[in-house]
Amino acid sequence: YKGGEGMKCRIDEIAKLQPGQLLTRIREVDDPNATGYVVYSGKHFLTDSFQPESDDGKQDKIIRTDEAVMLVKQGMLLISLTTNKAVIVSEAHEGHLLTSNYIRVDYDSSKIDPNYFCYVYNESDEVKKQIVKNEQGASLVSRLSLQQLRKFELLCPSLEEQHRVGAIYRLQQKRELLQLEKIRLEKLAVHALLNTYLQGRK
Repeated sequence: YKGGEGMKCRIDEIAKLQPGQLLTRIREVDDPNATGYVVYSGKHFLTDSFQPESDDGKQDKIIRTDEAVMLVKQGMLLISLTTNKAVIVSEAHEGHLLTSNYIRVDYDSSKIDPNYFCYVYNESDEVKKQIVKNEQGASLVSRLSLQQLRKFELLCPSLEEQHRVGAIYRLQQKRELLQLEKIRLEKLAVHALLNTYLQGRK
């Protein structure tokens, strides 16, 4: 997408950034009556990014606490500090606990379209350059800081253009996922067919 050249805006001009909670700061309780919260993890982030589900065999982590905690909501815009990618939370993960691996992006809907934000943050060379620049000289476990993220510049064309680009991007993500799923099912069908064939040869 090459439109909207020159219309740049800083993230802190279009959104407020709020880090998730440090798990170590949450006081867990043994009381089975206390509310249990599923921790929003990399696996959930992948699914919300329209990536194939990674069944790593790990159970979802559940935190029981009687404290007030930060929860994700459907439609919430997040940036992952571990992958440096942006995502919109799906309905399936509503009510999960938001940890400090993620930044909540409270965006101004009169200035930015959330799907467009994901497109420009995840795919544009401009943002990739800023990520690389800010990570240079950092430790091996380099993470962008809130201060750095706030200063990131994005191309911000008109809202109408943003809606158009954002909708195409989301549609493309869904199509890619469906294609991957189709390939996976075809592979399973071929394996089943070959197994049946081999069984019949015995």
